[in-house]
Amino acid sequence: MKTFFQSLDKNEQWDLEMRTLYITQNLIDTGEIISKSSCYYPRLKETNKRGRVAFIELYKRIKETYNQKLNMKDFELFICKNKDWKIHEQPTDRHGYLNIEYILETEIGSFEDYLIKFEYLSTSNMPSITINENELDNVNAIKNVCNNLEMKKIEYIELIKYFVDQLEQASSLVDSP
Repeated sequence: MKTFFQSLDKNEQWDLEMRTLYITQNLIDTGEIISKSSCYYPRLKETNKRGRVAFIELYKRIKETYNQKLNMKDFELFICKNKDWKIHEQPTDRHGYLNIEYILETEIGSFEDYLIKFEYLSTSNMPSITINENELDNVNAIKNVCNNLEMKKIEYIELIKYFVDQLEQASSLVDSP
């Protein structure tokens, strides 16, 4: 059974570590990191190295390129030992200002040793977005989130594709009798 974990209070360590995992998840999805079920250690796409040496190179690249602070033991726990996880990003103003909230989706018990250092909420349903609609309209909320994410060109392209798809769906509803 999947469970969703989020930080109980604003926690910089949680945000940094979840952001590292979110970035890594995106790099795996785009093919920049090769992570096969038959291989224990993932690697960068352009490397000729294999095994633990390639994994250390991957860890160093993530840490240096994205200025992340997740220690190697925890990074290895997620990337190598437990591959059944996903990080969700949600805009929120739950802590009094607009920011990104990271939510870990995984099985109950998969990361008990990791989660023990945080105070967190867990639920069996994806937590809802908590943006006060009276203070921020949707367009400004999305703009602020994009400004805070430090997105890459490919991420902006994917976001634009998503909005175009949503626009097409909305216009087909208006055009239908």
